[in-house]
Amino acid sequence: MRLPIDSPVRYFTEFIEGRRGEILDAALGVFGEKGYEAGTMREIAAAVGVSEPALYRHYAGKEALFEELVSLAGDRIVTLARTMIADVRPENLRESLGMLIEARRAASTGHESPVIRMLLVSAPHSGVFLTAFRAHLATPMAAMLGELVPRVDGYFGRTYTPAETNDRVRAFMSLFIGHFMTSMVLGAAPTDNATVDAMLKIMDWTE
Repeated sequence: MRLPIDSPVRYFTEFIEGRRGEILDAALGVFGEKGYEAGTMREIAAAVGVSEPALYRHYAGKEALFEELVSLAGDRIVTLARTMIADVRPENLRESLGMLIEARRAASTGHESPVIRMLLVSAPHSGVFLTAFRAHLATPMAAMLGELVPRVDGYFGRTYTPAETNDRVRAFMSLFIGHFMTSMVLGAAPTDNATVDAMLKIMDWTE
């Protein structure tokens, strides 16, 4: 699968100064266009405008570069998502969930768009992806939702065992992440009402 990449890619240089940010953005562009396996250090070096040996002075190899790319991107996404999730209010849940979905989609189709596209292309082919993705994105997101879900459950007077709560967090993540991923691939739906309705029904968050 080949996805178009905006040129030049600017993501890491927005918050990482100097050559390091430039290298990561160049890698983001190369991996996003060709995937992890096909992308090369030579192409990344050319995109930065340095020699390949100079690139190796910054990173031991493609795997180390890709691992840092995924880790830093995951940390950045989690930081932004933390504010969105903290804004969910049980007393105004339908509106809060709608705003959460809209904010998440806006981020994933805006400044995060090249990162998400790179992950879609590269993830299935990288041995380092899963560990970095879990540590820097999936696990922190689950922890944040692990605080949100019981808070909303308590508001509605629902009580669950830890195992049941874990299952509920996974269900919420599936609905939440699945919605903005399909919005990226298929285009945004006219409204998010169907997804919000599904969340409220599956989570039993109704009076």
